Amino acid sequence: MARMTLSYSDLYTKVSNFLGLTTTGTAPSGTDLTTCKDIVHRGIRQFMYPVDARYGSPHYWSFLSKYWSFSTSDGQWKYALPIDFSDLLEGFDYEEDEGLPPLKKRSGQQIKKYRAISDTSGWPEYFAIVPSLYDITIGTMYELWLYPTPSQSYILSTFYQIDPVKLSATSDLVIGGISAVEAILESCLAAAELQEEDGTSVIHQQKAEELIQKLIRFDSGKVDTAVIGNLYKNRFMDVDERNLFLRDISRDDIDYL
Repeated sequence: MARMTLSYSDLYTKVSNFLGLTTTGTAPSGTDLTTCKDIVHRGIRQFMYPVDARYGSPHYWSFLSKYWSFSTSDGQWKYALPIDFSDLLEGFDYEEDEGLPPLKKRSGQQIKKYRAISDTSGWPEYFAIVPSLYDITIGTMYELWLYPTPSQSYILSTFYQIDPVKLSATSDLVIGGISAVEAILESCLAAAELQEEDGTSVIHQQKAEELIQKLIRFDSGKVDTAVIGNLYKNRFMDVDERNLFLRDISRDDIDYL
């Protein structure tokens, strides 16, 4: 059963048609195909990390959010994050039956200082996300650092934003489903407009921005807690800081949330 979305070939064919490289509905080939594929990848990258115009802050698409749960090991304080990890959306929580508070975010330098002062073990209270290595096929990979060093097995969980896999096969479908496909298409056409027409036209750039902002509102309405977390740069505020923030935003924003 076909889905009402677009494939990789649909996107680069639309770009080719827009640029006049091929007739309507005809896919490009040769160097034109390479150019159109590059434009599609550029358009998708620009779509992935939008800014919510209402607040001037980054928006994190709910369809790029992934749940991760793992068990610590006695004596191990460094853990490899998933290969598709891009950014942390929430802090780390313990399983409810463990009765322990959420971990507090610190920098890698702070974790190092803590360990230099006292290399203690117990239940982890702090965490840091630190780049670990660079792989030529994957890119930069990350580690989770914990302090104190776990003294036993604890189950920790969080939500993180994924880096989606690059489209390659002609039949690969666009991420986000039909709710996002029009915004992604316009982002690709906007990239073509900017790259190949030297900024002489901004029609698709304006349309892409309009659709992205509409999608942000729709996407934000799905998960209220995620919306609140996206209104400010630091997504790991404590309760008092969050209450002060909510007190200061407008009544209209509260009603929308």
